[in-house]
Amino acid sequence: MMRFEACLVLVFVGALLWGSVGCGAEAAETDTAEGVVFKPAEFVPVKLIPRGTQGFNVLISDDLERTPRDYVKVVARVKGISKCRAQLALLDFLNREHRGEIVDIAADQVADIAIDITKLERPLAMLRAVRVYAEGKRLDVLGVEFHCAVEKLPKPDVTVEGSLDDTSIQAALNELGEEGGVVYIPAGEYVINNQVTVPCNNVTIYGDGADTILQGIWFETKGMIVAENREDVRISRLHFRSLPLEEFRGYNNEQHAAKPEDVGRPTVTSLAVRLTNCTRVRVDHVEFERFGYSGILLRGGTEICIDHCFFHENFRYGLGYGIVPCATTECYVEDNNFENHRHGVAGGRNTMASYICRFSRFVKDTKAVPEEGWKQVTSHEIDVHSGCGWLYAHDNFVEMKNGMMSSGACLRGNQGWVYRNVFVNCNIGIYVVGACDDVWTWDNEFTDCPNEQLSKATGTINFDTKPDNFAEIPYPHSLNRMGWWPGSGEEAADTVKAATQFAGPESRVLRCAGE
Repeated sequence: MMRFEACLVLVFVGALLWGSVGCGAEAAETDTAEGVVFKPAEFVPVKLIPRGTQGFNVLISDDLERTPRDYVKVVARVKGISKCRAQLALLDFLNREHRGEIVDIAADQVADIAIDITKLERPLAMLRAVRVYAEGKRLDVLGVEFHCAVEKLPKPDVTVEGSLDDTSIQAALNELGEEGGVVYIPAGEYVINNQVTVPCNNVTIYGDGADTILQGIWFETKGMIVAENREDVRISRLHFRSLPLEEFRGYNNEQHAAKPEDVGRPTVTSLAVRLTNCTRVRVDHVEFERFGYSGILLRGGTEICIDHCFFHENFRYGLGYGIVPCATTECYVEDNNFENHRHGVAGGRNTMASYICRFSRFVKDTKAVPEEGWKQVTSHEIDVHSGCGWLYAHDNFVEMKNGMMSSGACLRGNQGWVYRNVFVNCNIGIYVVGACDDVWTWDNEFTDCPNEQLSKATGTINFDTKPDNFAEIPYPHSLNRMGWWPGSGEEAADTVKAATQFAGPESRVLRCAGE
């Protein structure tokens, strides 16, 4: 595992956000973000002796790609033992390489080689490896730094105080009044005995990342936090957790049993967040784990963006999702990490749900749960049930480890564009069935997929063909940016808690100066 130590918090001059460099998001004020610089705690200098021009992986970590971040720049410090040339490259989670400028280095010269990620074609949220291309007799890599944008937090209108349970959180929300505002939930483990309801529009709820744990205690299909007919809501930097996995036996044929002696319980379909007919909602930098039904359930709604979240071990027999969009008309799922689900994202049956899924990582491992559970968890990751609207799925990574997934993406009676995805260890990469029509796929990559694409649909399916009317969908979504805090008023945000922003395995070991 890769461990990090924070070394310095710096203010970057100018715009750090992709909205200000023409990538689809709205421009934000330049005082909404700062930068944190961190590096591997135990990086050992690497001696490179190239043959001609040769690329070397100087940093590889399976965990590096599991934590979505707002990367701004990556820097490697090198020393030329003799005259040489060097170039820094990044391998993202989609196995796509991004290179910086070539730098000439004199003998005994120490220099920095870098990649300014804001100048690439798109943001990079998950990295797989750092690579150096070298030419010469010898080049030493002395260290690697990662620069990330971090968000300044607004001053809360109400801070949750009192008992560590739902009553204190609900009381804080109720204190906002009809005009809305910002509620901050400090670090702690809050037992959610009853649903917490967002009482008005224009509300932000944020916490201290992985250290603000909202612990569910019921098996029923009711959200721990719910919002209905609300506008302008942001839920950020929280850690939702359902009942322990070792008590969970919902993947067996006893569909309504939490464990063998619990046959007869009403259900094991626990749920973290339910949004019904809401508009302009962002859920970001949040962790969801162990929910039998889903991390997030959407019933209707538009302008919804779910980004930079970590979903893991949300599964059970017949259900088990990271996100379930139902009747959504504009739902964006981007820059997320999904691990060990039955389906990572699944459009609800007969709801005409439409959604865009992109730049997200979907990985599951047969070793994650007992063997008998995988008869269901081998199911496809990107899913649309019959009676959904359309699916746009692009630039996603889908992999099954230590086994074979039934299919990577499955459309079951819909329209869709599926393109530029990577599928690994899938019996069928892209599977199209039922009343699907007007489906187009192109530029997908398949590794160890016996059937790359298969159609049993009744309509027209266009494999390996880009539609004539194709136009790139602007990325990222306008809500996937820093500085939008509903209810925060005109007071400038100023507090920086960088470690709380990163939802993923590495967030546990990220330490920032002054925190």
